[in-house]
Amino acid sequence: MRGILVIIFLFFCSCATVPLDQSLEFKTPIDSSVKSHRGILGIDEFIDLRPQASTSDDKKWMGFIPGVLWLIIISETPDTYTGFSAYNSAPFPKAFAYAIYKNIEQNRLFERTLFLTRDRYEKIDYRLEGILNRTYLKETGYYYGSGFYAWITRIIGLPYVSYEFSMDVTLRLRSMDTNEIVWTYELKGNGKDKFNSVYRLTTGKEGKHILSYNISKIFEEQVPAVLESLRKTLEKY
Repeated sequence: MRGILVIIFLFFCSCATVPLDQSLEFKTPIDSSVKSHRGILGIDEFIDLRPQASTSDDKKWMGFIPGVLWLIIISETPDTYTGFSAYNSAPFPKAFAYAIYKNIEQNRLFERTLFLTRDRYEKIDYRLEGILNRTYLKETGYYYGSGFYAWITRIIGLPYVSYEFSMDVTLRLRSMDTNEIVWTYELKGNGKDKFNSVYRLTTGKEGKHILSYNISKIFEEQVPAVLESLRKTLEKY
C-alpha cells in the first residue's frame, strides 16, 4: 500500500509545472562610447511569411526498438504548438519584433526607439521592418516501456525530449523621408538541445522555456553583428 502511495505521489509531482518566461528578450554588450543616431526609429510587427504547415499532420511514429518508442514532431510555427511541453507565447511576428526593439533601445542606437504596435501614430524618421521567413522546430520524444511503465520511466527522469531549431529573418531599415529601404540584413541561426528529462522541461533554463531560451541565445549571438552593420549604414546619413 505504501509503495502505491509513493508511486501516486511521484506521478502527480511529475505532472507539476512552474510558470516559465516565454519572452524572446536577450541582452548584448552595450558600448557606452557609441553616440546615438539622430532621429526616432520605429520598429513594426514582423511580416509572417512562414510555411503554415499543419503540425498535427507531421506526427509520425518513427520506429520501435524493444523497450523504446520515439515520436518526431516537426513544426513550422512553434509559437502555436509544441508536442512535448506547453508553449503559449505571443505570436512570433510580434515577439521577435519586440525582442529586437528592446535590444536596440538598450543599446541606444537611436535617440529614441518606439515599438509601433504600441505607438502606432507617433512620427518617426526610420522604420525597422522584419520578414519572418521561417522558424523550424523538430522535437523528438523518447518513450521507455509502454502504458503505465512509460509513466514510471518519466517519473524517474529518463531522457525524454531533444530539440533542433532554426530561424530565418530578413531585417530592413526604411527612411520615412524617401520611403527608400536603405539597409537589409539576413539574420539566420540554428541550434540543438540535447536530451532533457521531464524535470528539465518543466524547469526550463534560467527561468525561460526551453524554446524561448534557445531562440534568445540565437539572437544574443547574431544581433551584435546586426547592430554593427546597421551603425555603419547610419554613418552615411
